[in-house]
Amino acid sequence: MLKSHSSIPSCFENQLQQCLERLLVPRRSVLVAVSGGRDSMALLHAVSGLQTALALPQIAAAHLNHGLRGEFGRQDAELVKATCESLNVQVIISECDAGQLERASRGSIEEAARIARYQFLQSTAEQLGISLVATAHYAADQAETVLHNILRGTGLRGLRGIPERRPLNASVELIRPMLNIADRAIAEFVRHHGIKFATDASNIDPRFTRNRIRHSLLPQLQRDFNTQVPEALIKLAAQTQELLESLDVIAEALLTEAVLERTSEHCRLDANRMREHPESIVRHALTVLWQQQNWPRRNMSREHWNRLSAMLFGLSSPPSMDFPGGVGVELRGNLLAFEYRGNPVIT
Repeated sequence: MLKSHSSIPSCFENQLQQCLERLLVPRRSVLVAVSGGRDSMALLHAVSGLQTALALPQIAAAHLNHGLRGEFGRQDAELVKATCESLNVQVIISECDAGQLERASRGSIEEAARIARYQFLQSTAEQLGISLVATAHYAADQAETVLHNILRGTGLRGLRGIPERRPLNASVELIRPMLNIADRAIAEFVRHHGIKFATDASNIDPRFTRNRIRHSLLPQLQRDFNTQVPEALIKLAAQTQELLESLDVIAEALLTEAVLERTSEHCRLDANRMREHPESIVRHALTVLWQQQNWPRRNMSREHWNRLSAMLFGLSSPPSMDFPGGVGVELRGNLLAFEYRGNPVIT
């Protein structure tokens, strides 16, 4: 399966191929996001080895040096570049201005780095004319994300964890073909093929919440309560995804009936049409509207969604409200009018 390696497929390769066959559109090229770490290097090697089997016209790689780790970050970039050259994979490497990234972080350098990374992947895919971007999030990432969301307080979308696929924009889609693959399968694949990878010390820094969940909380839960906690969280995410897909179908049909006019900055809904449905369905439809419009949802709490649906059903007195992310909403008789005053972001 791997170029220049054994022709016997591993458990990791088999699982990855099955996922990619389900997620890929036939004869569409793919851009692999490669940090240089173990998981993304495993994905890069495996996808390269599966190119013929998957009938991929082109494989390219993208690496972003956030500029936060000095010489270590440059070494990661060099490793990615050398590996891509050995696999005959085109690679695009870019570097952030660390000072600019920190100024944009507003207290969360992790969030600023995440946004910068996805913007880079989106623009690189557009530059190369590729419509699919693959990242190396795997099963442990899914379990940690669901637990993290529970700790912060979440609704159904948070219980879903990391979605297997989602649009970055109208022409580029993000896929995560490793979400159901366990750590041991990745580790065995990397060990067996002697794949070189970089180790980022920030991945064990206890100042970051996700690291404390990975290295402290999850092991404690497994030790003291249930050894299968990660698997249980992954199953919960999968069941929630199934429920959300059903709710989304209902919500999209409701919006098709209720939307009277929309642009990227404005939207008007028929309030009476919306009121014909249970408030819980209407509230979900409003979250779908935010998603369709690519308006920021990260700071929209359940309280905000409750206020919005209460306004629609005439259960709150203010006829207009401003919501996080720059969205203003006003009830004008039978019209619920939205105005977006910010810039679309990757959520």
